[in-house]
Amino acid sequence: MLIERGAPEARVTACDCLGPCFDGPNAVLYPDGVWYAQLEPDDAGSLVEHLIDGIVGPKRVDPPGE
Repeated sequence: MLIERGAPEARVTACDCLGPCFDGPNAVLYPDGVWYAQLEPDDAGSLVEHLIDGIVGPKRVDPPGE
């Protein structure tokens, strides 16, 4: 989806644990550092909109500890 929208430089990086397992699956989008929780495959489009257009999606959550 990112390549189709003209963002081939975007990267997906796996990690072992972001901390709040009870709220997963989770993602953090950089450079903004915006957290998303309880993601499903159908949420990929809203994550792409965030990365390309800056539109924050409905599954945004506060980072742990805030």
